Amino acid sequence: MNDSVSSELRMQRLAATGLDWSLITVVTLLVILATGVLEHAEDYANVGQTAVNAVLCGLPAYLILNGWLLWTRGQTAGKAAMSLMIVDHQTGNCASLWKLLFVRALIPVVVIAVGFFWWLLWLLVLVDFCFIFRKDQRCLHDWIADTRVVKRDTGQ
Repeated sequence: MNDSVSSELRMQRLAATGLDWSLITVVTLLVILATGVLEHAEDYANVGQTAVNAVLCGLPAYLILNGWLLWTRGQTAGKAAMSLMIVDHQTGNCASLWKLLFVRALIPVVVIAVGFFWWLLWLLVLVDFCFIFRKDQRCLHDWIADTRVVKRDTGQ
């Protein structure tokens, strides 16, 4: 892969991540409004419980937004918009759903949820995203899940 293709893929991944985070935030807020979890002022009094409630609403929001795409095409909404997909690093085939949901997606969510209480764990999120600037462009969660992100062929 030449440098211009490599740089383009990196920028598309960053844009897809930004789009995913934005969309998940909006859908999470809709889930919070629909469930009434954080409806009253006293619901915000306990910051720890508020964070737990927000994360518990964020998980279904993630599945509502990305569940079908991940299961059928190995994509999140942001990756679909950028014509990217997540594949198994070894085979190049679409990664298995358990890797996509329970390894790639759950690890950052847990780190962020715990990071509400221990801000230092946010550093792990930053380190994870900094891995994209390595030559192979695999983030830390890609290494753990043995996946990689590639440009989606139009025939797939």
